Amino acid sequence: MAREATHATCESHHRLDVHALARDGLLTGTGTITWTHGDRVTRRMSVSGDGDGITLTYVINDQEIKQRVPITKTAVHLGGYRFWFLCPGCDRRIGLLYGGHLFRCRHCLNLRYASQRETPRFRAISRIQRVRQKLGGTADLLQPRPLRPRYMHHRTYDRLVREEAEAWQAYASMGP
Repeated sequence: MAREATHATCESHHRLDVHALARDGLLTGTGTITWTHGDRVTRRMSVSGDGDGITLTYVINDQEIKQRVPITKTAVHLGGYRFWFLCPGCDRRIGLLYGGHLFRCRHCLNLRYASQRETPRFRAISRIQRVRQKLGGTADLLQPRPLRPRYMHHRTYDRLVREEAEAWQAYASMGP
């Protein structure tokens, strides 16, 4: 009998990625982020960055919330910088923040990844499906494995085929 899941998942929360904000120029500028589920807008947020941090402005239950999130950076080996959030809850250097009422890291919100809820058998199936999608196919296990995509290196294709075979072996070894 499986245990009932007690933790919320990262995938069920709004996600804020510091690398995407840096790429879009929002760490030093202003803009709007919109999250949708299907065709329904689930949250709209204004972002204003000054280089040292960002200010998030959004509305929950008719209450406007302004939250300041500090940003730090580390030097990268070949030059340049990598940006990080400093979690407002624990000051941990982190790349992703998740939004409930306030944005915090997954540790502060006690979140788990959806894959952590999967049984080992379903985790093996997920690995097989992920490999097939990387090869340009579908997640349907009844379809044959796709052939090597035209521009994929042979070594990469061979590695993915080995990963799929190992996942099938793990799946088969778990019994019925």
